[in-house]
Amino acid sequence: MFSGKAIRKKSRSAFLSGSALALLFLCFFSAIASAQDFGQDRDSLVRLISAKSIKLTEIGGAPFRIVNGPARFMHNNAYLYCDSAAWDVNANVIDAMGHVKIEQQDTYLVSEFATYLADENVVQFRGTEVRLYNKKGDQLKTQFLDYNTADSVATFYNGGAMRSAKGDILEGLEGMYDTADRLFMFNDDVSMYSDSVFLKSDMVEYHSNQEVAIFGEQTVAWKGRDTLFSNNMEYNTKSKTLVLKTDNYIATQDQELWAGWIDYHRESGNAELYDNVQVRDQAQSAIIMGDKGVYVQKPLLLYMTENAAAGMYSEEKTGIDSLSGLPIYKRDTLFISGDTLKMWQVPMHQVDSAEVAWAHERRKLADTDPMDEINRQNKAWLDSYKRNKELLDHPLPPAPPKPKETPKPEEQTPDGPPEMQMDPRGKIPMPTDSLSAKAGLDSLAAADSLSIAKDSIVPLDTTAVTFLSVFHNVKIFRSDLRGRCDSLIYTSIDSIARFYRDPVLWNEEKTQFTADSIQLSIRNNEIYKANLIENAFIISQEDSIHFHQIKSTEMVAYFKDNDVYRFDALGGVQAMIFLAEKDSVITLMNQKECRLMTAKIVNQDIERVRYIESVKSDVYPTYKLEEEKMRLRDFKWRKDQLITSRNELTTRKVHPTARGSLRKKLFPNYFHTRDFFPESYKLIRSVHDSVTQKIRQEDRERQAREKQKEMQSKEQELENDAAHRQAIDEEKSDGPVMIYKDLK
Repeated sequence: MFSGKAIRKKSRSAFLSGSALALLFLCFFSAIASAQDFGQDRDSLVRLISAKSIKLTEIGGAPFRIVNGPARFMHNNAYLYCDSAAWDVNANVIDAMGHVKIEQQDTYLVSEFATYLADENVVQFRGTEVRLYNKKGDQLKTQFLDYNTADSVATFYNGGAMRSAKGDILEGLEGMYDTADRLFMFNDDVSMYSDSVFLKSDMVEYHSNQEVAIFGEQTVAWKGRDTLFSNNMEYNTKSKTLVLKTDNYIATQDQELWAGWIDYHRESGNAELYDNVQVRDQAQSAIIMGDKGVYVQKPLLLYMTENAAAGMYSEEKTGIDSLSGLPIYKRDTLFISGDTLKMWQVPMHQVDSAEVAWAHERRKLADTDPMDEINRQNKAWLDSYKRNKELLDHPLPPAPPKPKETPKPEEQTPDGPPEMQMDPRGKIPMPTDSLSAKAGLDSLAAADSLSIAKDSIVPLDTTAVTFLSVFHNVKIFRSDLRGRCDSLIYTSIDSIARFYRDPVLWNEEKTQFTADSIQLSIRNNEIYKANLIENAFIISQEDSIHFHQIKSTEMVAYFKDNDVYRFDALGGVQAMIFLAEKDSVITLMNQKECRLMTAKIVNQDIERVRYIESVKSDVYPTYKLEEEKMRLRDFKWRKDQLITSRNELTTRKVHPTARGSLRKKLFPNYFHTRDFFPESYKLIRSVHDSVTQKIRQEDRERQAREKQKEMQSKEQELENDAAHRQAIDEEKSDGPVMIYKDLK
């Protein structure tokens, strides 16, 4: 017996009686005759293939065929199965109930209730659970689904979820399935889960044969700590690659990536980047740019070509707020460009021991003040002088010993750094030249000093060491610093940037530094010291004619707040200093020669110079003095090479951080998956909770490390300030050993 609710648009009831076989044949042949009368083709026929019984009856004046099954109908090469059905002959509508199933090609639809509008070729499935699946194993579940048997397309609404044959989950408020192409489409509040990747979008097409999902606008994907955004994203679940095609952005733990096209590999988190590439590294305060790049997440590797450039941003303390008493900072960015640019990180225990030893030696020499020994000897001489004068009334003590030769930082040939073969991860093997001998290191001794006793267990040092290399046509620009060279290398072991092959630097456009090689020591993202190694030459422009010049074997320039405040010339010093009257008119040129000298600079002007040992001095009036007489040998003012704008390096606009706006994107809730695939929902929640717990633990550990590092940095800053004040105090009492001249 049928329930009255199963009859479409009418209140119906039917009773099955009579011979089932006779009624079946009667129904079948009457349908054929009816079709012939109206000239319809065979595809328009609805055929009852089999049933246990059938009864003709009239309900509300309309003829009905009541079918008791299991019953099987056929229309448009689709089979309809059910336990029982009421067939409205005039409206050509079949109300089916009980184990209702549609089978067409390799697509199957199952429900408890369905209404087939045969003239419209539409089966309306309704029920607690409507299920669509194919032979491959993809399953779509919903409560409202319409299936068109003519074009083999299913449409669902009011929410649905799909689980692919390999277990991927897709859900949305509405969508469709095309049987011929095995294509699923979801619209409105779409979510996907695949292999620990969570995705959310406005629209998605899932191509079952290719196992590829194509997403529309406002697509966000989460993988571990990585978050991806695009207005056109493709996810190939076979190759496990996400392709971002429009308005693309990725945020990792320490980096942010932008590019016109990104191929992101799900398992590794690595990516290939194309077209207007930009990578912001939060940990290194760096921005890497180019048009083609490779990004490796762990350990970090960034390799950029085609208009490669980098920005190293820092904050400079410019004063104290009078109201709050807090320091005021000004942000500035150092831009670097070259043909190729590479930044990578390696765990400390993987760095070649010789490279570590050289870096420590460079750091030690960079932190050494060459004037400390001279000041110490001078202080000892003064103390002896005072004691002798008080006790013996002796006017002069014995002459102090000559200062020891100041050790030089690592020397390099004018042709550049030693050739090193680097693998993509940045591991640096032993160089093939004699650099260790030049640096004053015995490679065997260094290896012995780094060796570990066999009977001791020392944990591996996993501290991340950062390397940066830029090769060919290197340019640098900052508001107060410009430069050129052929190659640049930096490592965080010593925090020294090394410039090779005809390097030149300008400070505030007024002061020029040249040497065979230059080393910049970086502390707290600020320039701390510059070492000019071999054939060092400093030129400071006073006006279009007069240039202060200092030439020496080696020079050291000291920076504070990114400005030079002192420099030392070490070995074979020659100097030309121009002196001005009170009206600022230059009238004299002071030419000096000595072994060592040191000078103080205030507001970019040389204020005070000390000449040490073997001093020769000549003063010439500048009136009618030939220009060549006002130039030291090898003088070359390279103002024509001065970089005037950062646009000469790159015209790209630096993207502001987008982490804040990305955090506002709501994480998918997978409510439809919860209703239709509860086991899959439990898996999704389990993976999500596990990832969240891991991230929180990593954040706690990272905060602890940063807090410890901050404390160490403050302690180091206090030590540096104390040492700086002590050096200033010592320089105030120079004594008779130091022959110096106050210029102003």
